[in-house]
Amino acid sequence: MQRKEQGFTLIELMVTIAVLGIIATWAIPSFGNLVAKQKINSATRELIVGVNQAKSQAAIMKTSVAVCLNKTNSDPDFDRNKCASAAIPEYTTTTGTPPVAVLTDDQKKEVRNTRVISVPVDKQITVSSTSAASILFNEVGMASSAATFSICKSPFLATVTVSKLGNVSQTSGTC
Repeated sequence: MQRKEQGFTLIELMVTIAVLGIIATWAIPSFGNLVAKQKINSATRELIVGVNQAKSQAAIMKTSVAVCLNKTNSDPDFDRNKCASAAIPEYTTTTGTPPVAVLTDDQKKEVRNTRVISVPVDKQITVSSTSAASILFNEVGMASSAATFSICKSPFLATVTVSKLGNVSQTSGTC
């Protein structure tokens, strides 16, 4: 009685590995594009959520609220302090001679925590804007000016436009 050997031959294993290698070669570029598209989608969602939050917060608190990305074209580390200095007028206001800051350090901390919304953007993403690096919403939730942000990670592009009324629209394309 002959016993049949169980298992795979060396040739069967080599063919299987070759087929898996070919499939992986096709899949890897698609995976890279998927990751890039997800980073664009994530940054776009974060920006839209930040804009809507700032608009609502400004109307609820009856004061100005700023939205800034955590990086700009000229500054890869645009933090809440820089955002408040750039966008909220009374943050850096001084009076008298010699100049004395109107807001105390505790008041500035309160402004940074309640009136500045920082939107995180991945370091690999390029962001450009036709306007300033921030959007300032007034006490009724209107933007001080319209703004357009282009978020790019080659080859994908998302453009987020904020109107003066605070309405947000989004378009997609290639960069």
